[in-house]
Parts: sequence; structure tokens; C-alpha cells
Amino acid sequence: MNELDAIQASLASFTKRLDEVSNDRFNELRKCSFFDPIPSEWLKPVAEQATIRTFSAGDCLTTEGDEMNTFFVFLFGTATVYFNKKVVGTIRSGECIGEGMFFANENLSRSATVIADNQVIAAEIKKTGVDLLRGESKAYLDKALLLALFKKLLNANRKIEEMLR
Repeated sequence: MNELDAIQASLASFTKRLDEVSNDRFNELRKCSFFDPIPSEWLKPVAEQATIRTFSAGDCLTTEGDEMNTFFVFLFGTATVYFNKKVVGTIRSGECIGEGMFFANENLSRSATVIADNQVIAAEIKKTGVDLLRGESKAYLDKALLLALFKKLLNANRKIEEMLR
């Protein structure tokens, strides 16, 4: 095998691995309930913008006051949410954090610190990646986000009702 053949074989192997990683990312997102409203054909561009991240127990995903430039969707695991060093909630598989970046034209800061309770696997999508989405992919991602926000609102209303009792 000459040098050119070796380079071509290496590039072919690298391209195959990139395709496998892309398919793995897509498959992980497809299994997550957050992405249920997005048809598979429109989830592929979203998956291309996502990075799958793993956090261990005690790892900090976000810190209150930091610039908000990423959005996380929990694929697996749970994390505790702190505001002013007080526990205010839990994030579970299928839920998201950082959704404020979708609505702001200016830089926002994180409103809470989120720390992994155990192993957490999350899809991270940067604001620059969201900005690259167009057409149906963006519309379906917006729909998934609105459904997630609606669920958060229902939970907040439940908590308020409990506090008023």
C-alpha cells in the first residue's frame, strides 16, 4: 500500500466514524421525549448541531450568573437546581435548561446553578447552532421548546397551589 492509498483509507475510516457519530447522536435524541414533536426528517439537522455531553455526580452544568449561550436537554439522569444556594427544583430526563436563550436578543445570564445528582447525559446545543437551523427544523424545535415550557408552567402552578394550602 503506497502513501496515497494509506491516506485515502484513513480518510474513509474517519468519514465512516463521523457518520456513525452523527447516527448515534440522532438515535440518542430520537429516544428522548423532549424531541417527540420533531419528525425524524427534521430532527437530523437538530442532531447535527447537538453535542452529547456526560457529567458525573457533583459536576456543575450551569452556574448562576454565567452567560447563557447553550441549551441542554437531559437524555438521562437528574440534576438539582439551586437559586441563591437554595434548592428550587430537579431536572429529569426529557427536560431542558437554558431555554431563555431562544427568546433573548441580548446576552442573558443563567438564573440558576444546576448540579448533576448522578451521571447525566445531555444534548448540548449552542446558540450559534440554533441560529443555523432553518425552516421546518427550527419550527419543530420551537414547538418542542414550547411544550417543555408549558410543562414547566404547569409544575410551577402546582407548586404555587401547594404553597397556598
